[in-house]
Amino acid sequence: MNLKVIAFLTWLFALGIWQILFNAHPIVSEILWEIHTIFTSVIALYILLNLVVTEKTLNFIKIVFRIVFKVWLIIFIAFSMQKSFNQRGFVLTITFIFGYLEGLIDLNLWLDDTHSTTILAVWNKPNSKNDKVTISIALIAAIHILCAFIALLFFSIG
Repeated sequence: MNLKVIAFLTWLFALGIWQILFNAHPIVSEILWEIHTIFTSVIALYILLNLVVTEKTLNFIKIVFRIVFKVWLIIFIAFSMQKSFNQRGFVLTITFIFGYLEGLIDLNLWLDDTHSTTILAVWNKPNSKNDKVTISIALIAAIHILCAFIALLFFSIG
């Protein structure tokens, strides 16, 4: 099967799983559209970055995101907890964007690593940059599905 079709179907399946699990959830159902939009936008940004920049530039972007995510996000959280401003939505959105985009870039690098093997033999040693981008999208969609089940478990505990 074509890698692009697999990536598209996995993305669609990820959206469907989140929709099925949280459509009637009292908290998550209110932000489900935003979760879908951010997830899809990050994938679109990742595709665009891979079309426009080199892999070295993409690695530099990853370093910048990692610094922003790990350093400044903690500062943003501290400020939002200290003040009464409604900044939590911004912090959560930025966390989602940086985390997933960093994950996509890491998956791309993982697929490029000659010492590692991929989960499925069909995806072992992608031939082109487009193959790596497509496989990365399919894998991040599978991780997104896993996150849905983790979130369901989290919200079931309370």
